[in-house]
Amino acid sequence: MSLLQVDKLGVTYPGQSQPALHQVSLSLARDELLVALGPSGCGKSTLLGVLAGFIAPSQGRVLFAGQPVTAPGVERAVVFQHDALLPWLNVHDNVAFGLKLQGADAAARERIVADTLRLVGLADVATKRTWQLSGGMRQRVGIARALASRSQVLLLDEPFGALDAFTREQMQQLLLRVWQQSQRGVFLITHDIEEALFLATELVLMSPGPGRIVQRLRPTFNQRYRAGEDVRAIKSDPAFIALRESLLHSLFRQGHEEAA
Repeated sequence: MSLLQVDKLGVTYPGQSQPALHQVSLSLARDELLVALGPSGCGKSTLLGVLAGFIAPSQGRVLFAGQPVTAPGVERAVVFQHDALLPWLNVHDNVAFGLKLQGADAAARERIVADTLRLVGLADVATKRTWQLSGGMRQRVGIARALASRSQVLLLDEPFGALDAFTREQMQQLLLRVWQQSQRGVFLITHDIEEALFLATELVLMSPGPGRIVQRLRPTFNQRYRAGEDVRAIKSDPAFIALRESLLHSLFRQGHEEAA
């Protein structure tokens, strides 16, 4: 059963004649990792904003567990590209922040935060300030905060975009482990083709002018990683490379068509 259902979604910003999104339909179940891939201007961030409840649709609808999404909610946690942590709090208190706002008692907060920090590999830095951490570690804190909030869906806004290639690949593997263990639906937007192919159970390719879905794929590479195959072996597999090049060709073709 789908947690999130998007039906013929359209968004047109005030003062704009061309929609940012047009006729977008998709669904996300609890055991899925859905990735929206596309260039800048294709509506990825707008789509995530609607799913989060930050942006109201102009047409169509978004449902969570059968109910219309009209505002942000604790069942949908967002992880931003820039970590959006509170620098005056340490790692533990950043992760506990959402739980405190939700009214969780101190004992419950301590248990959930401890479990979550272990899950993302940050138990040994719980008392550090966030400004003392590397970029990758700060993004782990952001993911931990979203997980601790007891949300049912994680919405990830290009969370690894600012990281170096080595750290980015580590974070991709972490995300797969966290997703598998936490049993939550994940929606990720990215412009990185390798990232999309490696992570997705379903991949939607988006195109600008207006933002819309032009291709849908169901890659199996994340299954291979979860079965124990090495990440570098997967990404160097001819099947992975061929699909990567096919998507790259599609993106270049979109760019030429838009320029024309």
